[in-house]
Amino acid sequence: MSKPEEISPSKVIDTVGELIAGLAAFAAKVPTQSFMSIPSMRPTEEAVESYEETVYRFRDQAGTTFKALSPLFIDSLEAFEAGKVFDAVPPLQQAVEWLVENHKDETIEFNPSEQARLRDFFQRLHKIFPEANKAELDLPPPTSY
Repeated sequence: MSKPEEISPSKVIDTVGELIAGLAAFAAKVPTQSFMSIPSMRPTEEAVESYEETVYRFRDQAGTTFKALSPLFIDSLEAFEAGKVFDAVPPLQQAVEWLVENHKDETIEFNPSEQARLRDFFQRLHKIFPEANKAELDLPPPTSY
């Protein structure tokens, strides 16, 4: 039995896009003031199954190059299942950052259109929950204290 071929960088980008789309669709239904968790507010069973299928399909195909993304996707899946938009965004942001960093290190190569998609993903994640990216306190810069 031959080992399946490792997933291509473009397929990884497609996977991240699928996860962000699922999260964005659920986030659009959650009231803006309550991104933490509302007991009665959960994604539909179909949405969870689709998200889960995407995560586990990726995990089965990831190979060694993209293996580091699997735990991030699983963390996002667990938060998504629980209806916790706030907790589902950071792992996907970390995944996008990991991909960008590995492209800069020339471990992975993305063409210009794939690079544009990565930038778009990062912006979409910031739009899903912009408050997660703001400092809790408005402190002066560290050099002043």
